[in-house]
Parts: sequence; C-alpha cells; structure tokens
Amino acid sequence: MSEVDDSPEPVIGSVTSAGGGLTPAHVEASEIWVPPPEPPKARHPMQTFDRFKLLALMAVLFVVFVWRQRADVPVMTLGDAIIEQLQARRWLLVLFVVEALRQMHYLISERSPRYNHFWVERVWGRIDRWKDRRNPWLRFRVARYLKWTAFYLVVSLLVSRRRDISLVDGIGQTPGAIWDFLSTGPETVPFWINIAFPMFFIVGQFVLLFWFLSRGGVDTYMPQDIETTFDDVWGQDQVLDKVRENIVFLENPAEIEDRGGHVPGGLLLWGPPGTGKTLMAEAVAGETGKPYVFVDPGAFINMFMGVGILKVKSLFRKLRKLALKHGGVIVFFDEADSLGNRGQLAGEPGPGMAHSAFGDDHMRWLSPEAQMALIDAAAGRHEPSTDVEPPRR
Repeated sequence: MSEVDDSPEPVIGSVTSAGGGLTPAHVEASEIWVPPPEPPKARHPMQTFDRFKLLALMAVLFVVFVWRQRADVPVMTLGDAIIEQLQARRWLLVLFVVEALRQMHYLISERSPRYNHFWVERVWGRIDRWKDRRNPWLRFRVARYLKWTAFYLVVSLLVSRRRDISLVDGIGQTPGAIWDFLSTGPETVPFWINIAFPMFFIVGQFVLLFWFLSRGGVDTYMPQDIETTFDDVWGQDQVLDKVRENIVFLENPAEIEDRGGHVPGGLLLWGPPGTGKTLMAEAVAGETGKPYVFVDPGAFINMFMGVGILKVKSLFRKLRKLALKHGGVIVFFDEADSLGNRGQLAGEPGPGMAHSAFGDDHMRWLSPEAQMALIDAAAGRHEPSTDVEPPRR
C-alpha cells in the first residue's frame, strides 16, 4: 500500500497487487486526499459612501427635528433645542449608536482575518447550521410571521406617536385605527393621502389585471393525488435507470456535495411524441411522494409585454413554497423547446422558424432538395424556391 504524504500537495492513494498492477479494493479513509482548509480571509472592504450613508441620514433627520423645534419655539436656544430633542428622540440616538457599532465591527473585520473568521464561522456559521437542522417549511413560516409582526409593530408605533399614547396601548388600538382610516371620508385624512389614493386606485387596477393574466398555464398536483409509478412506464428501462440514479442524487444532495460531487438540477427528456416523457415525470413524483407541477407549453406566451415575466416569478415562488413544505417538488416543462423563443413574436411564423429549421443538426442528413422543401414550408411559401443555393457543409 502506498504511503500518503502529509504535505498539502494532492496525493492519490492506490492499492497494488503482487504483480504490480492495480487491484479494485476499497481505499481507506487515511488514503483519501482532503484539501487543506482555506486560510481565514478578511471581509471585503466597504465603500466610504456605503459606510456613512445611514449615519449621515440619521444626523440630517436629527438636524431637521432641532430646526423644527426652534421654529416652533423661537426663544429657545440651540443647546436647549438639542437637549430636548435628545430626550424626545431617544430611539434615534439608539439607532445611531447601533449603526456606529455595526460599522466599527465591519471595519475591524476588514482589517483582521481572524476576527472575521470568528464571526463568520463560529457565530453566524453556527447559527446557520442550527437553522439548517430545523424543518425548512417551519423556518419559512416563522420568517413570514416575523415579517408581518415587524410591520404591525411599525404601524402600531406610528399610531402611538399620532395619538400620543404608549406603544403597548398603540398595539391594541391599531386595528381600530386602521378601520377608522378606511371607513372615514376623505375630508378627515391628510392632504397627501387625498392625492395618493386616486393614483393608488388607478395603478391597482393594472396590478390586478396583470395578476389575473399571470395565473394560468400551471397545474399543481399534490402527492395524495398522484398514483402513477415506475411500474406504469413500459419500454424505457434504460431511461428509467438514469432517472432512478438522479433521484438518489436529489434525495441526499448535501452528502454528495460534501464529497466534491455535483448534483444535477434536472433532466432533459428528448423524444418523439408518445414515448412517455410526461408519464415518466409524473411517475417520478409518484415514486418520491413530492408535488407535481405541470407547465403547459404556452404558459409564458402572452399578448401583453411583461406578463410572461410575472408568470415566471409566480411559478418559482410557488415552487419554493412547495419545496420547503414537502422537501422537494417535481416540475415538468412540456415542450421546453417552445419556451424562450427569441427574435419573433409569440405564435407568428416568420424567418426565425425557417432559420431554426435550416440550422437544425438533423437537416444535414437530407438532400438539398428536401432541405429547401422543408425551409419553404417553414417560411410559409407555397411555391418551391429554385434560385436558392444548397446549404454548405
């Protein structure tokens, strides 16, 4: 058995037989070369504007408060106005101190690699590893509830400042304040709301229109609704073996990536109609117990510009939620070659189709006459072309 060098250079351990040749044997863990750990790196330097922009914004906001205080009470001196605003705006002072400490932390991380490595690996890395051990769907729901809670607290803070009450009382009075705001007439609301509400109403109509246009073309099937398995797919044994291999990769991606492997993101099923591509995708969902999402060929072809982008974002948002809740999702894009058709309008034949047919790899096996006949049919010409040169090989 060959010896393994302790140096950081790559060393491959091998097992030799008595005759000197290689024998298929299991390599011990001590013979597998493990790359040396990377040295700690410092944090990427931050630009000067990004470092001081929040501090400058809070300083300008404090100056505005002091200026307003002196405008309301002209006999008050500048020092008294500053002291009174520091007492009245303690939250702004706390935010300023927290931001200053954060920038000091970033500055030290940019200068000291060990300090940055400690926070990245020992503190935040440990927190990330703890979160990875939790249920992804639970983490997603908790994060969403925390966002709504933070939004509600901000609204409650505004209500408490508006009514000059404590934050605890503002939390209880916020629902009633929102109802009063929505039910009262426009004469009881501020002037800027009277101007912004019509614009919001007009823009909201277009938002709802595009939202309804972006809902079709995607069918979702839950695991309990799928009864298809690999036993229902006949005549594709070689493809099924490849699909089963990829299923093993997707079930344990972390173990494969930790060993330097690459987990494929999907499979491309190519074949004539009726060969079982859709059935095979549904069978994968039935075997794994994951939700099955079927995307129609014309799901992203729309009359209005921008609706296709909204459909893509809506689709991936739905896929992310399903993957977090069920531990994965099976998506099947039917006729994927029709998606993302560039250089031509949706559904209209034109020179792009002829160019696509002319540049197809399978066209080179046909005779020049057959190639030109197919190109004429793709371009919409009823009479055959006789003055076009045959394609060059």
